[in-house]
Amino acid sequence: MSRGIGEFDGIQGAIPDWLAIGIALLTQLGDIWFIALLLGGLYWWQVAPRADIATVAGVWLAGIGLYRGLKEVFAFPRPNELLLDPAELPIVVQQVYESTAFATGYGFPSGHAVGTTIVYFGLAHVLPIRTRRRRFVIAGGLVAAVSVSRVALGLHYVVDVVAGVGVGLVLLVTVQALISRSQLDQVIVAGLVAIGFGVFYVVTSAGAPAAILTLTITVAAVAGWRWLDSG
Repeated sequence: MSRGIGEFDGIQGAIPDWLAIGIALLTQLGDIWFIALLLGGLYWWQVAPRADIATVAGVWLAGIGLYRGLKEVFAFPRPNELLLDPAELPIVVQQVYESTAFATGYGFPSGHAVGTTIVYFGLAHVLPIRTRRRRFVIAGGLVAAVSVSRVALGLHYVVDVVAGVGVGLVLLVTVQALISRSQLDQVIVAGLVAIGFGVFYVVTSAGAPAAILTLTITVAAVAGWRWLDSG
């Protein structure tokens, strides 16, 4: 299957070398470590009702299990079109670039696109900041920026990020529909979906350690919320 016809010439060719580091840093807005810190901070400082933040986190965990499971199912490789040869950079800058602009594993769908779509649009729905329209415009801009950065860095084809955004949106809408029809706590609903997709990832990866760890973290998060909520 050809997924990369013509994408890189148009995007990478328009980016000067000096901007490569900035793009590598921009893509961190979709990294797991950054999103975990963001959600943890919002939860701790109660910027919105904690149940709402925890629900977004639950859908995000569901997205991780889903996109990683889909990667195993499709097993489509990443492109081999680096934006910049790290050897051309000063040694200090080179280390920063290599730690932020590289990825391994399968490429379809883009996990960054899935995660940013779920988290930023999810937060736009629940945060009481500015107007709803402005929140969604900002969320859309962040999702687009991270998605373009993944293609620009040569880590994904365009179809990977488009599919990732689609997966994230479908998952958000699906979980919201389940919550509206369920008598269970909204966080528990999102958590159960996350556990289900965690199991999906374990099965599709034939019990890979990363999949088992993902499922374990998800179960612990749901149990932790249940304990906090009951207390």
